Amino acid sequence: MDLKSLITSLCSLYSVSGAEAASTQGAEHILYDLFDEHVTDGVGNHVFIKRCGRKNAPKILLDAHFDEIGMMVTDITEEGFVRFTNVGGVDTRILPGARLIIYGKKNVEGVVCAMPTKLLGGDPDALPEIGQLYLDTGWSAHELKKMISIGASIGFMPTYTSLLGDRIAGKAFDDKACGACIAHGVGAVKAQDMAGDVYFLFSAGEETSMLGALTGGGSIAPDYAMVIDVTHAATPETVDLPLASFGSGAVLDYAPITNRALTNMVKTLLTDKEIPFTCGASGGSTGTNANRLWLTGDGVPTVLVSLPIKNMHSSTEVLDLRDAQAVADAVSAFICSKQIGEEFAR
Repeated sequence: MDLKSLITSLCSLYSVSGAEAASTQGAEHILYDLFDEHVTDGVGNHVFIKRCGRKNAPKILLDAHFDEIGMMVTDITEEGFVRFTNVGGVDTRILPGARLIIYGKKNVEGVVCAMPTKLLGGDPDALPEIGQLYLDTGWSAHELKKMISIGASIGFMPTYTSLLGDRIAGKAFDDKACGACIAHGVGAVKAQDMAGDVYFLFSAGEETSMLGALTGGGSIAPDYAMVIDVTHAATPETVDLPLASFGSGAVLDYAPITNRALTNMVKTLLTDKEIPFTCGASGGSTGTNANRLWLTGDGVPTVLVSLPIKNMHSSTEVLDLRDAQAVADAVSAFICSKQIGEEFAR
C-alpha cells in the first residue's frame, strides 16, 4: 500500500479518545502484514512488533498516538436533537454546519445546527459554546434512544480531498497520519538491516491524558525511542512565527525533555541520508507523548520528530505528502542506525 493510501485508510478509522478499542480489528487488518506481532492492552494501546532476528537486540520504540479528537453525547432532547461536549480539543469554530457521526449501536449521521449570523445580531464572532450546540439527525428522540445513548462518541465524517501540490485534506491526521509514516518506514526496510527489535506503539489517550504512552512504554521498556506527532505548519497568518513550511520535510524538535545526544545523532543521520528536515525548539512541554515517555521506568532516551499540518484539530486537516515521506524515511534511517543502537542499547 502506498503512503497516501495508508494515511487515508488509517485516518478513516474511528478512534475518538477513550473509544480506541472500536477500531482494533481495523488497525490490525491494515498493518498486520508489515509486522510480526500485534498485541493490545487494557487502556487501548496497540503494539505492532517487527523483530530483527537477533537475540538480546535493543528495543526500539516508535510512538504515534492512535486516538483522535471528537465529541461525546451529553443529552438527547425531547425534540430529538443531540447535545454534546468536547473530547480532546476540537476547534469549536468549525463546528456549526459540520457533518458528524454518532457511534452507537447503530451509527447515526447528523449536522450541527448553525445559527445564521443575522440572528446573532450580525456579529460573526458571537458563536455559542460547544455545550450550547445541537446536532440534528432528523430522528425522533424515541428512535434515537434505540440507537445511541449518553456517552456515545462522536467523530467527523471520514472524507478526504486531494489538493494540488501533493497535499491531502481530511480528519484525524493528528496523529494517525504519523502512524502511517511509521508503518511505511518500518515496512520499507528488511528485518536483518534493523539495529534492533522495533515496537510501534500506536498509543491511546494522547489527546486527553497521554497515559497510553506511559503505560505502553512501561510494558515495553525500550532502550530508546522516537515519538512522532504533528506540528503546526506555516500559514499566511503565521508569518511571524517560526513554523515549518510545506515541502520542507520532517521537523526535528529540541526540547528540555528530549535527549540532546540522541537528537543530535538523528540530525546527523538525516543530513547524511539527505532526508529533508528542519529544526524546531520547545522551551518547555512539547505537547506530545514525549512528555510521558521519557519518564517511563528508569527513563527512556527520546527524540521527537514532527509532521507539519495545517488546520490542526479540525475536520479538514491538511498535510503535504512530501513531508510525510520525509518522516517515513526518517523512521527507516532511525531503526537501521547501528551507531544509535550501539550508543543507546542498555
